[in-house]
Amino acid sequence: MGGNETNLQPGLDFFAKLAKAGRLGLNDPTIAALEKGEVDVGIIWDFNGLNYRDTIDKTRFEVLIPADGTITSGYSTIINKYAKHPNAAKFAREYIFSDAGQINLARGYARPIRVEHLTLPADVQAKLLPEEQYKNAHPIADTAAWEKNAKALPRLWQENVMMTMKQ
Repeated sequence: MGGNETNLQPGLDFFAKLAKAGRLGLNDPTIAALEKGEVDVGIIWDFNGLNYRDTIDKTRFEVLIPADGTITSGYSTIINKYAKHPNAAKFAREYIFSDAGQINLARGYARPIRVEHLTLPADVQAKLLPEEQYKNAHPIADTAAWEKNAKALPRLWQENVMMTMKQ
């Protein structure tokens, strides 16, 4: 919608329009809420959406990445320096980043961070969204602006979106 971490208003305007149309609800997009039909539009991580879709009924839901852009985020791993067996933790991390570990994550619907360097088995590739859906996905570019705006977002969401929701 033309916004970014420095300008949240286009996104807030879009969701306000969905709220006015009665397309947003207060229910979290959990498996149970989706299955009952209590959620029309759910905003969740791609891996959760794919898992929920396949768990409930693959034909009932469409999972997609917004075509005009979206934010990507990775997970971080830590190794506790006081761990009883820190080298075992290092080996576990090495496995996660190996081809086998990345394919294993993809089996659970997670898009591997090294996806462009892997050949995923056909059954695993079929579980994931097509690569072209991610063409406009990018990490946050201005972390200082995001930190500032993320703190204001709950209030802005209430004022711009929730206040326009149909009862």
